[in-house]
Amino acid sequence: MRRGLTLTAFNIDDLIDKSDRKLFRQATQPGHCLHQRLPRKTSIYSSYQLPTVQYSQFKNSYINHCLFKYV
Repeated sequence: MRRGLTLTAFNIDDLIDKSDRKLFRQATQPGHCLHQRLPRKTSIYSSYQLPTVQYSQFKNSYINHCLFKYV
C-alpha cells in the first residue's frame, strides 16, 4: 500500500492465520496427504488427541501448531 501497488492494507498475521486454518481443514479430510500425520481421534469427543509437548520446536511444527491452536 505504501508503494502504491495496492489500495488495500493487508495484515500479514491475518493472512497467515486464514491460510493455516484452510490447510488444516483440508488436512482433516481422509484423502489429503497430511491426514495420515494427524493423531488418532478420541472416540468420546471425536476430537484429536493432543500430543505431549516437551520442547517449543515440537509444538511449533505445523501439525502440532494447528492441533493446539484450532482444535
